[in-house]
Amino acid sequence: MVQNALDLLLIVLLLATSFWCVRVHRRLVALRVGQDEIAGFVEALATATARAERTVQEMKAASSEAAAAQEAQAASVEKRREELARTIEAAQKMTRRLEDVLGQGAKLAAELRARQDAAATRAARPEPPAVPPAGPVEPAPTAPRRPVGGDLLEALQKLR
Repeated sequence: MVQNALDLLLIVLLLATSFWCVRVHRRLVALRVGQDEIAGFVEALATATARAERTVQEMKAASSEAAAAQEAQAASVEKRREELARTIEAAQKMTRRLEDVLGQGAKLAAELRARQDAAATRAARPEPPAVPPAGPVEPAPTAPRRPVGGDLLEALQKLR
């Protein structure tokens, strides 16, 4: 009977061991399936990483090209800005000179008009009759008169 009890205990233990072996086997099979899935995932991840590295390198190259193009464009813009500043400065100098010349021309024109008005006023006034001289009278020499525009032109040319 002890023998039977021991055999019965041994059978129960063997059945429990067999049950646990079947469970462990199923778990190992599930792990192997999971391992295959993990291997596929790791392979896909490695491919994506390689593609991302290539893309990053391409982006760095494109960024370098864009930076070089931007520097060249900035240099061109700065050169044009300096050229425009020089042109504006020359135009301002020319404007000031023209304003000075026009101001001086206006002064000369005003003086000339004043002289002409004075001469016209003198010519319009009747002179008192003079006593005729005893001998022949020679006309006083006068300088030939130039037109008004000629005086103004000459004055402007002198200002240059």
